[in-house]
Amino acid sequence: MNNLILLAIIFTIVNSLGFPSFYHRSTDIHVEIAQAIEKCEGVELEMVRDFPKLSMVTLNKNQNKPNKGFVLFGEHARELISPETGLHFVKKLCSQNEEMKPIKDNYELRMIVNVNPLSREKVENGDFCKRENENGVDLNRNYKSHWSKDHDPEMVRTAPGPFAFSEAETQTVRDELKRFSPHVFFSIHSGTLALFTPYAYSKEQPTENISNMMQILTEVREKHCETCKMGSCGHEIGYLSPGTSMDYAYDDLKIPYSFTFEIYHGGLDIRTKKHALKFLEVQSTHNKHKITDEEKLDQLLRDHSCFATTSTKEMPPDECFKYFNPEEKDQYDFYVENWAQAITLSLNRVAEQRQAQQQS
Repeated sequence: MNNLILLAIIFTIVNSLGFPSFYHRSTDIHVEIAQAIEKCEGVELEMVRDFPKLSMVTLNKNQNKPNKGFVLFGEHARELISPETGLHFVKKLCSQNEEMKPIKDNYELRMIVNVNPLSREKVENGDFCKRENENGVDLNRNYKSHWSKDHDPEMVRTAPGPFAFSEAETQTVRDELKRFSPHVFFSIHSGTLALFTPYAYSKEQPTENISNMMQILTEVREKHCETCKMGSCGHEIGYLSPGTSMDYAYDDLKIPYSFTFEIYHGGLDIRTKKHALKFLEVQSTHNKHKITDEEKLDQLLRDHSCFATTSTKEMPPDECFKYFNPEEKDQYDFYVENWAQAITLSLNRVAEQRQAQQQS
């Protein structure tokens, strides 16, 4: 009886939270993409999995463009802003926006905008902390690259699954990546602000093409996310994540440009860096060592990062929503546009670097 009462209370709280009207439900994402590409030359939408239903957007399919890119959105269901950014990127691609012309001219591009649709539907219905897929597996721990069955029970919602590629979603990504063999791969997440390179499974920093990747991320950081942490994922976040899509792309498939972008942090708005620094000013007033702005930001990101919350007790649903996603429409508009631009910039810089390498 007590359990039933508790469930009823949770249900009432969750359903009272509501789902912001400016966010899209999974079915709407598919419909809006289909509508956007109706008169969009070179862009197609195809189903790549029947269950769960996974669709892929393609640009210049089999057109022998000099560069090939793959972008993955929505591995973690509660990170709604990731697929929203993917939808916005597709709409920009199908607009008359001149900044997208180099992408159309130079890339064959493939994107899975919503790779965890069944769990996203649960989030849309109020289960705002839902991270894993429909089987309770963290998709971003289910790839073959250094996959481990060992699971720290303190790290909530990160179950790796019974074996590598046990899940339909990761099987689909694997198959499409192998078939396509892109030059650049992105996985888009939220919960902190960061621009990551491999490795996530190790604190060891890779050597293959790392200087080129860091050069690109440095420009992205300067133009789109001054407060972002930047560098090798395992080294920067302080714990290891075996079985990620980024490491699989880089290590197993030898995709030379492999990135993870963490695009939203509920405790720190990239539009207000000065406010973020001011937040820590009081904490340092009695400290004999005057800490630098960079140290302040690093401390803020460490103290308020989702990486810390994954190892503690569950957040309530309303906290989950605002931690991983913008709550206000103006914030939402800023973030989807900012990160669509950041992905565009990164793709263009990869193309320029590859061209320079080929000419040298």
